[in-house]
Amino acid sequence: MASGYRWQEDEKGIFTLYQDEQPVLSASAQAEEFETGERIDTRQAALIDVKKQKQTLTLTYANEAGLRLTEYLTVTEAGAIVQCSISRNDGASVKSNRLIPLIAHGKGDEPYLWRDLGAKMLLAPYDNDMWMRYETAALRAGRKSYDVTVLLKEDTREGLLIGAMNFDIWKNAIACPGMDARILEARCGQGASDEGSHDYAPHGVIEGAEVFSSRFLVNFGADWRNLLELYADALAKERAPRMWDQGVPFGFNSYAGLAHTLNAENFRASGDFVREELTPRGFHNHGGTYINLDGGWQRISEEERLRIKDNLHAHGQKTGIYDAPFACFYPLDREIPLLPGHTFAEIVLRNEKGEPLPRIDRAVPYDVTHPLWLEWTEKKARQFIDWGYDYLKIDFLSHGGMEGIHHDPAVRTGRQALDFGYRTLEQLYDEKKIGRPFFISLSIAPLFPYGFGNARRFSCDAFGLSEDIEYVLNAQTYSWWTGGRLYQFNDPDHIVLQRSFCMLKDSTEGEARARYTSAVIAGSVMLLSEDYGRPGAKERTLKIVGNPAVNAIARSGVVFRPVDAAGGSACNTYTATIDGQIYVALFCWKPVGETVTVDLKRANLPCGTYEDVWSGKQVQSDAQFLVWSFDGTDAALLKKI
Repeated sequence: MASGYRWQEDEKGIFTLYQDEQPVLSASAQAEEFETGERIDTRQAALIDVKKQKQTLTLTYANEAGLRLTEYLTVTEAGAIVQCSISRNDGASVKSNRLIPLIAHGKGDEPYLWRDLGAKMLLAPYDNDMWMRYETAALRAGRKSYDVTVLLKEDTREGLLIGAMNFDIWKNAIACPGMDARILEARCGQGASDEGSHDYAPHGVIEGAEVFSSRFLVNFGADWRNLLELYADALAKERAPRMWDQGVPFGFNSYAGLAHTLNAENFRASGDFVREELTPRGFHNHGGTYINLDGGWQRISEEERLRIKDNLHAHGQKTGIYDAPFACFYPLDREIPLLPGHTFAEIVLRNEKGEPLPRIDRAVPYDVTHPLWLEWTEKKARQFIDWGYDYLKIDFLSHGGMEGIHHDPAVRTGRQALDFGYRTLEQLYDEKKIGRPFFISLSIAPLFPYGFGNARRFSCDAFGLSEDIEYVLNAQTYSWWTGGRLYQFNDPDHIVLQRSFCMLKDSTEGEARARYTSAVIAGSVMLLSEDYGRPGAKERTLKIVGNPAVNAIARSGVVFRPVDAAGGSACNTYTATIDGQIYVALFCWKPVGETVTVDLKRANLPCGTYEDVWSGKQVQSDAQFLVWSFDGTDAALLKKI
């Protein structure tokens, strides 16, 4: 077959995936019937039916109680796909909230990756809330990665990817079970939802004559980075990202710089500074910039906000606003704006006892299927559109996917609710209906479902110190592959160059340069955030932002790729080719400085002369290594000359 894979049942209840006639993994499957608690496992049940049709091998197992587990093993151009279902021999309805279509391991003939104690497992967080981060770690009982993982060797880059393909019903995870750390279970439902997905209620139950798991893609290859990109390409063919033809957004966001001091005067002045001082220095896209309100925009009166918006539009700028449609930060007895006579208590999500779910990150989740929520959300959307805004930052979206009892009985799981909420927003902010370009940026949000925003922030809040730079680069190291594929842009968050409202000290110039560079290589949204009324803030911004060559790289929208994995931290070297020009981004987030040595062969870079786009300083590599020394936290953006 085109992908080089084939499935085969090799022994009772064990099926093996072969690539070019070499075994890649051996596997079994398991499911649980919710009401009886009965489990069925392919290793213990009887094989009652085998079907081979084109590229799919279907194996059906049954136990003595008449419970069936069917395994669908398919080979496509994208790789090997596995899915299971649970049903009954007599066709009666079945319920389940725990399906495991793939319990994967190596038996001895598979790649040594399965037995290598130095192999690492990519741990991908469910979302980007509460400073979640990525990690590669040794396999150990209890390890869990949400929706996708890669089992990899850091030295050779060899990897095995297992990634979910469906995100509209189940929460998914790939986990090392307690009985054997050298096994990876692809889980759907209970066992995939927990504190990491912010769930306190059990995963919802799906009912039907046949209940299907999510599909999982399996790929084995020489470079784990390629596997993640191929995975994203396969997903993008199933659902294309929300497209944007207006280029990388440049501009200003109010939160990090102004936060609770936001008012009409400092917001207006920020837009003027960007237009008058930064745009002439190349900080723009096609001459345009966005000046965006974040949380707390209600402090500015509607009359004043619209006056500022009209002034920005008159000067060729655009402007955005903020909403958190899935998360209630208010007292539950407060009246809902735009819905007189109704309180927030009516639309929050509840558990089986009818109690509101606990506050997660200070907010109670809304029930996005409630008619009052739908009415309120539609009114807010109409208001934002009628006010003339061009950009919407949507925050705390993970709350929409929490498990609970929803008003609509057809919505039984958190992922079903999240998918419903996303599709509601998608319809309300459809550019064809709005009649003008309208940018949607997802802020705190799960990685999956994907494709509902033009951008997704790939980290939590990031500001301007060394720790922020390392944190943003952790996301760049392990989720660069979503940019331009699942979302048109990875959002590196607001770019603080001197001091945010929550920083206890000013950043150094090197920290500012590194923070700006970390945003540039994300190929993404370039939104500054600062209080330009503070002494030195404008001068610092002009010095960092006033490099047209650096801004041109950002404007290209090209995502830089990490050279290596980095455990729970971040890679310090990233590469990209833009219009035939080779670039290398180097970082140091240690205050004492360090020397970064790049292995040219490993980074797939030619030897020769490289020039820093920031400083103009040149360095000559030898045949093997490129070496750059930092005196403290800083970044270099090298181009091959």
